[in-house]
Amino acid sequence: RLDPVLFEQALFNLLDNAAKYASPGSIIRLQAWVDNGAIILQVMDEGPGIPPGDLERIFDTFYRVRKRDQVRAGTGLGLSISRGFIEAMGGTIAAANRTDRPGAIFTIRMPVPADLPALS
Repeated sequence: RLDPVLFEQALFNLLDNAAKYASPGSIIRLQAWVDNGAIILQVMDEGPGIPPGDLERIFDTFYRVRKRDQVRAGTGLGLSISRGFIEAMGGTIAAANRTDRPGAIFTIRMPVPADLPALS
């Protein structure tokens, strides 16, 4: 089941991370849709992207990508916490790099409960 407090914190962490690494004045895009029994939510930024070797490691506790602006760098906890919360609610979270321009994409996939009433 989705816990709104945990989900809000996970999403906040992704948006905060995007704001830290995106260039000033750039766009942070949030998209959501339903696909094959799941709600998909993406956070896309226009920052430098993530080195390919770090795409999975960024979710490790205290891990931070090297060679970043240390003024903006965090503690290495936000993405780890987000993954823990999302997985505890039965979802998944993944990172990738944008293909259309520099930047990162974080994708949350949450299953839609079978007993959820349809919206009209």
